[in-house]
Amino acid sequence: MNIETLIHVGGAYQLIWALAHYLFPKQLDWKNALATLDDFNRILMLIFSKLLLVFYLGTALICLMYARALIETEVGIAVLIFLCVYWVVRALLQVQYFGFRRANTLNVQLSSRGVSNETVSWILFGIFLAGVGLFLAPVILARF
Repeated sequence: MNIETLIHVGGAYQLIWALAHYLFPKQLDWKNALATLDDFNRILMLIFSKLLLVFYLGTALICLMYARALIETEVGIAVLIFLCVYWVVRALLQVQYFGFRRANTLNVQLSSRGVSNETVSWILFGIFLAGVGLFLAPVILARF
């Protein structure tokens, strides 16, 4: 697989996260789940969710439209490193806030298919690390 194709796969990865964030409010029943929050915090959750949607769409488009520039310019490499750092931080936040075994103590079941929260947390952690790899690999391949 060439480097540009790898960046296109990274763009598709970002698009999948954009779709997930588009679906979250309905899938997670935010109308009811967030109803107990005060107005300020409820609105912040909705704003943050929409900002993440824009972020994922924007970075997906950059990856899909400017793959060559991402590997041939210093700014492009910086963008790829930023995306790599973003996914490292997201993976670490998964551990900090959900943990693995601790995820089973949440007051919500993350899977409707009977999969334990611990397993879901491990799967998400792995998916986030895949994001790290998708954006780190082009940097390494382009520079070394």
